[in-house]
Amino acid sequence: MQEQHSSARSGSSEEDGVVAEKAQRRKQACRKYYETHKDELRAKARERAARAKLRRLQSETPEEAEARRRKIKETSARRRAYFRAQSQLSSGTSPAGITI
Repeated sequence: MQEQHSSARSGSSEEDGVVAEKAQRRKQACRKYYETHKDELRAKARERAARAKLRRLQSETPEEAEARRRKIKETSARRRAYFRAQSQLSSGTSPAGITI
């Protein structure tokens, strides 16, 4: 049984090329769809965010709100440090050992 799975998974480079080509076409189609429907998608996202905020305000305790805000601040600080390190790497200076 194991041999069947391994032989089925080892595709040829031609199959890999077909898969990569399909992925590229799908990526282009997604970009085109987003560009043509950008305004509608953004409006829907704003509506979802507003509903989520309202739900949060109705059900969240002050302690939960503080924990959520603290988590967001910590995540933002890690992201800033990461991108600062990335820009230092690209500029040739030594980053301060930061991991995410």
